[in-house]
Amino acid sequence: MKINPFFTILSLLLAVLVSYALYSYCRTEELKWIITLLGGVSIFLTWAGTLAVSLPDRGRNVNLRVLSGVFAALITGLQIVFTFSAVTMPTYTLITGALLIIWLVIAYAIAK
Repeated sequence: MKINPFFTILSLLLAVLVSYALYSYCRTEELKWIITLLGGVSIFLTWAGTLAVSLPDRGRNVNLRVLSGVFAALITGLQIVFTFSAVTMPTYTLITGALLIIWLVIAYAIAK
């Protein structure tokens, strides 16, 4: 597995920008920092998986990038929905954490 440093930094910068937008538009003060941090980390990981990670086998590489792209779109969309809705902290944490764990397990299985 190779990690491209340029695309990793690009993914980080994009995640920081989206996290700032999530922070700015968050409706609930209680969730403002949780959405910013957990949303930023989950967005960064999935986008880095899409852009920066490459596997030696072409077929597995395509599978990993498609999986990461689908989860990146899903997690980014859910973060935007959670920002504008009144969701509780346990619900937000469970949904975001479960999606991130599911993505990690499947990505690990593909990489193996």
